[in-house]
Amino acid sequence: MSWLRYLNLTLLRRARVAVAFVVIAASLMTFWVRHQEKKSAIEAATGAADTEPSTRSAQLARLPQIPTAAFVPEFDPRVVLEDRENRIREEFKIETISPGLEDRVGFWLKIYSRYDSNKKVIHHADFPWIIYKVVDVEPIVNASHPKRRWQRNQVAERIVSREAKLVREALKLVAVRGENARSEDPEMQREIPQIIESLRALPGDLRRQAQRAAQEVRVQTGQRDFFAEGLARAPRYWPTMEEIFAKHRLPLELTRLPLVESSFNKEAHSKVGAVGVWQFMENTGRKFLTVTAEVDERKSVFKSSEAAARLMKENYMILGRSWPFALTAWNHGPGGVRKASQVARSRDFATVIERYQSRRFDFASTNFFPCFLAALYAERYSDRLFPDVVRMEQAIVKPIKVPRPTAVTEIIKVAGLSMEEFISINPEFEKIALRKGKLPRGLIIHVPSDARSAVEAFMYSQGSERLTAAND
Repeated sequence: MSWLRYLNLTLLRRARVAVAFVVIAASLMTFWVRHQEKKSAIEAATGAADTEPSTRSAQLARLPQIPTAAFVPEFDPRVVLEDRENRIREEFKIETISPGLEDRVGFWLKIYSRYDSNKKVIHHADFPWIIYKVVDVEPIVNASHPKRRWQRNQVAERIVSREAKLVREALKLVAVRGENARSEDPEMQREIPQIIESLRALPGDLRRQAQRAAQEVRVQTGQRDFFAEGLARAPRYWPTMEEIFAKHRLPLELTRLPLVESSFNKEAHSKVGAVGVWQFMENTGRKFLTVTAEVDERKSVFKSSEAAARLMKENYMILGRSWPFALTAWNHGPGGVRKASQVARSRDFATVIERYQSRRFDFASTNFFPCFLAALYAERYSDRLFPDVVRMEQAIVKPIKVPRPTAVTEIIKVAGLSMEEFISINPEFEKIALRKGKLPRGLIIHVPSDARSAVEAFMYSQGSERLTAAND
């Protein structure tokens, strides 16, 4: 019996090992199949790394140009640029400021009103209105594979980079062969006629223009969806902002600049440290606002708007009462703008852009004022360009000066607010509010207008009680 029992145990162990092996093999096979599915999805979009160039070109189908009707209601953009309905004040009409800016402003009008953030516009950096192609990455970023969004974004970036490289190589070919440029690569050959046609809009020799353009290929992400969000948020703040700018005797049109800077997102932070709807840098902010480890008034739409009005007025006076120069100084600094005008020997902004060359006077600086004009025109004609945007209601708040150190929790209780509502109105005090600390004496808070009287009465009555108690 002992040997039979031994045999049964041996067979049982071997059976268990066999079952375990089958389970492991099945798991590995499932993993391999899923891996191949994801790999196939990526290769279908980008081309396998080990595929021959001709085969890869066949796999990576050219993405189509973006039809205007897909993003903008049927509406002639010239109606906007030419202001045929007279919605723009004379002071900010393109033909009054600088007629040479029309093409540049027109480009940014397309970026704000036609192309959303899934559209990548490949264009000439020096002459942005020369557009070579528009790449639509929406089918990639909204696909089911790869599973993670950042992986799909990487695939999209690879495709856009490849398309930009194709444009660059085609430009180099035109620079060498001019009108007779030909390529054996079918994809590049399709690029060449479009590129030649685009460059005809520029004066001078085609080959020289192509040689220059090959060094200035740039990709701009569309902004229509972000701009629409800005139009939805802006009415919450515009009435108060306009009151501030009117108090400083400044054009109310200037309050449209945050559409460019932040889309009126008060939580906006840039890579270089700019904060708030007006995107104040820390050094500039400290000139007009309280910016400390605890309090950052750049986050307050109302306080930063007061600071913006003062800074714009200062730039306007320094730069000879020119709004193109004053607004460019917002991005480039008044000293740099003055130097650009002096070197170019002109007060016409389009002429300054054409004549002045400087590494610091870069794409952002030369296009900042045209971006503002495009945003202003798009907002003035937003009923045509953005008919479906639902606007937020005005935030009616009143300022109160804090007469003594006061706990945030006390103010919230008297004002009838939640912590989230208080921070939403006063984001500059978020750190103090979250740790339930005290607001410093002398700073300004904002509360709903119907709670102002109660909060003021509480603050000043508490101060009188303490003073009386101390005297007793």
